[in-house]
Amino acid sequence: SWFAPLSLSTSPAPLFQRLTLPCIFSTTSDKKKKFRMKRLFGGKKEAPPAPTLGEATETANKRGAVLDEKIKALDKQLLDFKNQLKSTRAGPAQNRIKQRALQVLKQKRMYEGQRDQLSGVVWNMEQASFASENVQTAIHVVDAMKSSTAALKTEMQKVHIDDIEDTMDDMADLLEDTNEINEALSRNYALDEEIDETELDDELAAIDEQLQLESELGETETPSYLVDEEPVPADPAAEPAQPAAAGEQVDEFGLPVHA
Repeated sequence: SWFAPLSLSTSPAPLFQRLTLPCIFSTTSDKKKKFRMKRLFGGKKEAPPAPTLGEATETANKRGAVLDEKIKALDKQLLDFKNQLKSTRAGPAQNRIKQRALQVLKQKRMYEGQRDQLSGVVWNMEQASFASENVQTAIHVVDAMKSSTAALKTEMQKVHIDDIEDTMDDMADLLEDTNEINEALSRNYALDEEIDETELDDELAAIDEQLQLESELGETETPSYLVDEEPVPADPAAEPAQPAAAGEQVDEFGLPVHA
């Protein structure tokens, strides 16, 4: 009896449809409601990115420049008040000028205090930025050293110390063989290498006697075997030119010109 609203008939398909379709419709309607509410009241806005140290420092510097301009303007007003006090007699007018000058001076002191505080803030931010840059530099250096170390390890696997030592030993043996070859090639077989000290002393004594004999004879002329058989003719150009007769024509070299 109470199953009648479900209209059970021959197959369970109508019952499944009746049970699932309301759930689908309810989900779709909730999405539409959320979309309409978002369009009406607006959704959640994304938060802007946090300013960097460089941007904050630039903003503070601009604020400091504005304060400097204000302080300069107040200095100009104080200078005008000073000139007015010089040209004004003592009395109520001069007192009013002094009161206005005091107000300007208080304002100037306030701006100077703000500027000093701002300068300290800028200094701290610059220090923090410098430290951050140092950290970034250290990170880059460490990364570069890691990659270089890995590359060096890879290359060192191709090199073996034992092979290098064997190569150097082979090089030393080859150099020694080369020296032996050069000594063999430069050996002179035409000389008698076995000369005793007696023969050396006799040879030196003979040379000494020959030098003494030449010094006693005073032989300074050229030896006969170095003298040419035919004398070399004298250079005509080296002979002095004969002086020309009186009234005789001569050329540019002082020689007589024959007609």
